[in-house]
Amino acid sequence: MRVVEEAPTNGQVAAFVMTGDGRTEQKVLSAIAEVYNGQGKFLLFPKSHFPKKSGLGVLEGIDEVFKLTGHTRFLVLLDREHFTKERFQSKLRELFNDYTLEGDNPYIVTTKQFEIFVVVFGNKNAIEEHIAELINLESQTTVISTEGSDVQSLKAQIRTFLKTSRHKKLKRFLKSCSTGNLEKAFDPLISVIRMFEET
Repeated sequence: MRVVEEAPTNGQVAAFVMTGDGRTEQKVLSAIAEVYNGQGKFLLFPKSHFPKKSGLGVLEGIDEVFKLTGHTRFLVLLDREHFTKERFQSKLRELFNDYTLEGDNPYIVTTKQFEIFVVVFGNKNAIEEHIAELINLESQTTVISTEGSDVQSLKAQIRTFLKTSRHKKLKRFLKSCSTGNLEKAFDPLISVIRMFEET
């Protein structure tokens, strides 16, 4: 499975990817999707998806993306700092008259028109927590302290690790990691990628 910014002329788009900010998410998703590449499917992750929203507001753009592109299957990537299950359910009730909600990260929302897979990153804040966990797993020691670290502190520690490692770039590091460690650190995301590969 590959992440692309424009719809491919050949191959099946498994899902249209939406996120608030997206730079780190795109690097992570691209690297991990390539590791689990199996069926020649694509994840469409445009540089800027149409309505620029953050947090749960990203869900508001689904209908507009559908009207412009015809896509009905979405992968929504959110950071924990913008998410509570109560606010998520409230947003779903606001947007959809009739839907089902299954799972607990990944969440699978099914409406008459759409299938929406929602992955929430971070135990407290953001995707950087997963990257830090993966670095520690690969290093077999605590290289990055996650206890009491905010997002900016984690970003700084991750940058320092990458600069001083042989990988230099996040995507290169991710692609070098063992699948076992990727699965431990990014379980919800990998679960969704596997679902996309199977269907």
